[in-house]
Amino acid sequence: MDDYRKEANIQVGKRLREARNSLGRTQAEIAVSLGVSEEHYRKYESGATGLSADKLLILYHKYGIDPTYLITGDCLNNDFDVDCYIANCNKEQKDLFVDRVFAYMSRMIKK
Repeated sequence: MDDYRKEANIQVGKRLREARNSLGRTQAEIAVSLGVSEEHYRKYESGATGLSADKLLILYHKYGIDPTYLITGDCLNNDFDVDCYIANCNKEQKDLFVDRVFAYMSRMIKK
C-alpha cells in the first residue's frame, strides 16, 4: 500500500472511531452491522484496511455517518435546521432522532 493510501485509511479510521464513539456504539455493534468480525472492524479504525463503498453506505443508512465526512473530514452541509428536519421526517425518523438526542445527552451528563 502506498503512503498516501495508507495515510488516507488512517484518517478515515480516526473519523470512523470518533463517529462511533459519539454515537455511543461499540466496535462489536458496528462490526455486526457491517457484516464483519470485530477484529476486521478494528482494522478499519486503525487504518490497516480501507472501507469499501458498500460499507460506507451501510454506515450512512444505519447510523447517519456522512461518507463525505469519513473520507475527507468535511461535512457536505454544516447547516442543520432541526425544525425543518422534524417537520419533514416520518415517525420512525423522529423516534430515531429523539433516541439519539437522549443518548447523546445521557453521555454528556455522565462525563
